[in-house]
Amino acid sequence: MTKKQEKEDIPGAWLEHLADQQWRLEHLYWIENKTGNLQRFRMNSAQRRLHANLWFRNDVLKARQLGISTYAALLMLDMCLFRSNFHCGIIDKTLPDARQKLSKIRFAWDHLDYMPQDGNEEELILSRLGECVKERTGIPGKSGWKLPVDTRTELGLSNGSDIRIGTNLRGGTIQFLHVSELAHVSVHAPWRARDIRTGAINTVPSGGYILKESTHEGGRFGVNYELTRQAMENNAKEELSPLDFRFFFFSWFDHEGYALSGKERWNKDLDIYFTELESKHGIRLDADRKRWYARMNRVMGRAMKQEYPSTPQEAFLSGEEGSIYGSVMAAIRERGQIGVVCEGDRKDPMFTSWDLGLSDHTAIWLVRLAGGKLYWLDHYACNQQGIAHYAEKMKVWEKAYGPVVWHFLPHDASKRDAHGQSYVENLAREGIERVRVVPRTTDIWLGINSLRELLESSFFHERTLTRPVNIKGESEPSALEHLELYHSRPPGVSGTLREEPVHDEHSHTADAARTLAEAWSHGFMTSISPGTVGRRRARMR
Repeated sequence: MTKKQEKEDIPGAWLEHLADQQWRLEHLYWIENKTGNLQRFRMNSAQRRLHANLWFRNDVLKARQLGISTYAALLMLDMCLFRSNFHCGIIDKTLPDARQKLSKIRFAWDHLDYMPQDGNEEELILSRLGECVKERTGIPGKSGWKLPVDTRTELGLSNGSDIRIGTNLRGGTIQFLHVSELAHVSVHAPWRARDIRTGAINTVPSGGYILKESTHEGGRFGVNYELTRQAMENNAKEELSPLDFRFFFFSWFDHEGYALSGKERWNKDLDIYFTELESKHGIRLDADRKRWYARMNRVMGRAMKQEYPSTPQEAFLSGEEGSIYGSVMAAIRERGQIGVVCEGDRKDPMFTSWDLGLSDHTAIWLVRLAGGKLYWLDHYACNQQGIAHYAEKMKVWEKAYGPVVWHFLPHDASKRDAHGQSYVENLAREGIERVRVVPRTTDIWLGINSLRELLESSFFHERTLTRPVNIKGESEPSALEHLELYHSRPPGVSGTLREEPVHDEHSHTADAARTLAEAWSHGFMTSISPGTVGRRRARMR
């Protein structure tokens, strides 16, 4: 029988199936599974749920290894095969990662007409259908049909459709864009994440498709979090426009294989965790799934909730690797100590705590002490402003919240400038006189550990979650996000002999908070009692 006779021998009912995209996805394409064997692609439950609810723009927050990128690759190939002049793009955290996704697409096209040795009549018909598709979209080669364009960064079909890859794609128009692991890019190359947001995403017109999928990292800050947060808010809308992102979340237990049989028990802490999942979120897990989670938790440690979250909130709690205050901030967030309304009593003492950073960066916290608890009421940060600017801000705060007992400034506030004046003296000229300079600590980690201790009994007002907007109209990290993203560099990096905090955009706010902890460790706060505030207020008038 000739190839032409074989094609003509395809039953009409099978040809009709080609009009059904879901049928095509689950019958035409071959993949290489985790054991290295060939198998026809069949959607798992997570992939099926995503496909059934796919929108024009889709934001997928997920656990590891759920097959979402494989689904995206085959969906992209399918759209190119059955649409003319359809242009697709894949953006990944690195070019090798993007090439790996392109290789999955190339593999699926190459094997459209693959016939397994032990194949039955159905496999024979599917192989014939696949060859018809290859003939329609390829060109003749030495050993069958081949792709007209096949390079390391682009695949092109004879119907004018193509797929190209990169770490950012700005030029031209893309009808289907797959953005993978934007969270990683947001943390490690934030400038590129911003470029993807303003460049590549804007190449997709209304009515085009975007599938952004990522395991989250970086906490509640960065381009990826901003887009995901907006998508979560969109889900509350009754109707989405083609330019709105729809949010999807796939947890670790959405993977059918994440279960482990046996008799091994998990520890008491995980028992509490599993109980809270059920009571707070209605998530009931059987013993095999709990056993798998317990075993993986030993391996992953603090990265477990980032890599295998049970809820979206868990994914957002984990900050960047090396986060200095991340664990304690996550703990007090779980206890409900963040985002509260805690104005407090004006009779209780109130303080400000400052950092005078490089390049005129200044960060200031406003904190009230009451009943052995610290209430972080407000935060302000700015740069390239004179002392009068910050003095005026202190007066605004005192009018709103009450008198400040002490303004705690770091040790360099005592240094004299070229005119022989110190920062303290210049503040006094602006009417801010109740200033105490905190001595320089012998070791920054002593101050950090003191702050960790204070944070355990701290409450943060909802104002500290507000993101300021810069002069470009861009949202910047909130005060809380600065604390959560303040991180250290491991020994050996950049010539350091020990772990050292990184001096970046987050360090000014973190250092201002540390100033307060060092003031507390020097006894500058313990001598204050509620009864003295009124008397000091009278003296300040």
